[in-house]
Amino acid sequence: MSRGAVFLLGLVLAVLVSSPARALPEHTWVVAIGHDQGASHEVGLLFAEQDARAFADVLRQHGGVSSRRTMLLLGDDAASVRRALQDVNASIRAQAGAGHPTALVVFYSGHADATALHLGGTELPLEELKTLVAGSPAGVRLLVLDACRSGAVTRVKGVNATESFDISLRNNIATEGLAILTSSTAGESSQESDELRGSFFTHHLMNALRGAADHDDDGKVTLTEAYGYAYTQTLRSSGQTVALQHPTYSWEVKGRGELVLSTPAATQGRMGRLRLGSSSLYLILEGRRGGPVVAEVSPQGNRRELSLPAGHYFVQQRSTEEYREYQVSLDAGAVADVASLPFETVRYDRLVRRRGGEKRYTHHVSLLGGAQGEMLAGDGTAPQLRVGYGLDFDWGSVGVRLRGMRSQGSGLDGLLPRTHDEVGLGLTLQRFVDLEHVSLAFGLFVEGVYHRQGFDTDRVSPDRQSLGAAFGGILSVERHLGAGLSLRLEGGPVTGLFQRAVMKNGLEANPELATPLTWWGAGGLVWRR
Repeated sequence: MSRGAVFLLGLVLAVLVSSPARALPEHTWVVAIGHDQGASHEVGLLFAEQDARAFADVLRQHGGVSSRRTMLLLGDDAASVRRALQDVNASIRAQAGAGHPTALVVFYSGHADATALHLGGTELPLEELKTLVAGSPAGVRLLVLDACRSGAVTRVKGVNATESFDISLRNNIATEGLAILTSSTAGESSQESDELRGSFFTHHLMNALRGAADHDDDGKVTLTEAYGYAYTQTLRSSGQTVALQHPTYSWEVKGRGELVLSTPAATQGRMGRLRLGSSSLYLILEGRRGGPVVAEVSPQGNRRELSLPAGHYFVQQRSTEEYREYQVSLDAGAVADVASLPFETVRYDRLVRRRGGEKRYTHHVSLLGGAQGEMLAGDGTAPQLRVGYGLDFDWGSVGVRLRGMRSQGSGLDGLLPRTHDEVGLGLTLQRFVDLEHVSLAFGLFVEGVYHRQGFDTDRVSPDRQSLGAAFGGILSVERHLGAGLSLRLEGGPVTGLFQRAVMKNGLEANPELATPLTWWGAGGLVWRR
């Protein structure tokens, strides 16, 4: 492995299997270690201890691990962790001597570098930790290391630059198989998320064990399924941050078959099963909208079930065009199918405005036809066409639009037929308010205007051209039609700013600055994406 800001999340596994799928044995010990504080120069983490607790809970609920054989070490120093692992190995040795199949699962989340775990100012050498796990008398050994350092936007989990560390195990380890799975490759960082309230990789690995990774719909999640799901989802999640994160693995298994890490379909007690709909990305929150994130999942297989504690959940199904939002009541021992529940559809433009969803903005194109009140005396009301493009953000909508208008009149005396053309190019700024069935907007626009006036008369009168400006207000209402299209009606006051000719005794005198106030209105279609 090369040098760089990276630390392996290692999953070291040795298992003897003689059947196509073998679950963790009854005598499985779990040691979950979490520490938010590292060395004195390292910024404290937010979710390391929480990740350790959650990982232990998932193995109890879905892996059949007994609470009596689960040890949770939160904020403990290196000496305490060392002593706990030695005590667990002694207990395993007694069971192994009695002929019982045994397993040891060790999970760590916290600070580290390439040589040691950093536990609140103390250090546990990685070589020593490996020896304690690899040398355990357990038949199955599983080591998960999730090591972290802080970043500015999301806390970045990795290592300080130092000498590379060879994590490969020697051939003299008394196991029938070896597996190594990492949260990222050399040169990459592992990350944690404020929204998920935990590590990307650990979050997706836990959801895999809850059933999201059950690709073949047999109600069991194997090591291969769990890794494949965690890899895909970690890559997707980290793609929205400063750096991609690619989990990797390698293993050598001498026996045949798959190791089953969890059986979510057989979960009993206070658990229920949430059956999700079509293949999509789902965000599951506790309680109602705005509650704590329980899971962000893209479930595999056709059944698409996730085992969760009984309770109330807010489920958001994210498609390419819109979100579907469900309120779900999940009872213990029951299956709640979201496909049979009512839902609210929320489009991406509304999601952006409410600061939800994954998009920071949406695009829109508009085509509107309408009319404008009299700008020059004698012109009357004139038709106009408006074409626009804009961006919708959470704080408002900005756009550019091109306007064309033609009016015909004969002046106040009726003796000078004329045509008045206007072409305007301007900017708009609006703020939307979304109601149940329509969206309202208010804002302002400013534009530069080209004026051309032509005369149809026997008298010689040259065409006139000038540049001016226009300012006005915008009041609008939109109704969504489907497929990204909306019907829009808008209008408001407008004032022009231009030079107007003044006639005295039949002759043109010095022009004057005109600022007429009138109205405008338009209607048409808007397409958003």
